Amino acid sequence: MIILKFIFFIFLIGVGAVLFFFLRVYITVRKLKKRGGFHNDGGFRTDGTSSQHTTSATGESGERITDTRSPSHGQRKIIADDEGEYVDFEEVEE
Repeated sequence: MIILKFIFFIFLIGVGAVLFFFLRVYITVRKLKKRGGFHNDGGFRTDGTSSQHTTSATGESGERITDTRSPSHGQRKIIADDEGEYVDFEEVEE
């Protein structure tokens, strides 16, 4: 009789551990969905940030270009106003 109680106790601990594991996975997935941690393709970010935005495009040579900067960071100017200027040039053939 004591052996059956011990086996039942171990069984309950195992079931509790499995339920606890699935509950933690469910809560984590729900939090990621709420914070926008999932990509449109079904994958999720592993870097822990939820404010990043991913944009992909294909370059002229067929290579895939991925921009993971946030939209506000991606829209800022790269070269400051006081850092020179762009000039037109002509290629001279010799």
